[in-house]
Amino acid sequence: MADTPAERLRGLLAADIYTEKGRLRSDDLLVRERVGHELGAATAAIRQLISRWRADRVPPSTRDQPFPPAAALEPIRRGERLVRAIEDTAASIRGLPLLSQDKVWDRVRRVGLDELLQFDWTLVGEAMALSEGLQAVPALDQVDVDAQETRLRSMRQIMADRQRYIEIS
Repeated sequence: MADTPAERLRGLLAADIYTEKGRLRSDDLLVRERVGHELGAATAAIRQLISRWRADRVPPSTRDQPFPPAAALEPIRRGERLVRAIEDTAASIRGLPLLSQDKVWDRVRRVGLDELLQFDWTLVGEAMALSEGLQAVPALDQVDVDAQETRLRSMRQIMADRQRYIEIS
């Protein structure tokens, strides 16, 4: 029978809360939440730029020209592709496996949390840089899509390296 309130709560929730192992999983979720928040802010910034671009630069349809010029739509297409790439990266981050198995926890604890912290620190830093960079862009045609896609590839590589580290530690 559970004696302390923490033990009773652990039993009810079937989770390791208020323990070092539970804290590691909680911190892992916190990192994912922060990265997801930054990536969400980045997509919101691009969508806002797309909306302003449409309002300012895409002429309304007329009988003579029912479709807008391709040059006016190209930045919108590039922006939408970037939004999809950011959303795919965010989904990958949300889908990373949790550090929930005792074997994984024991390996990470034995090897040390410093390496795991470095992966997470870099991932959060990259997400913040992406978000801040996109929020600072004044117009859709000034978004450096190639640089942002490179940053997203870097984030995916960090996630892959982090996953390999957890598996072989």
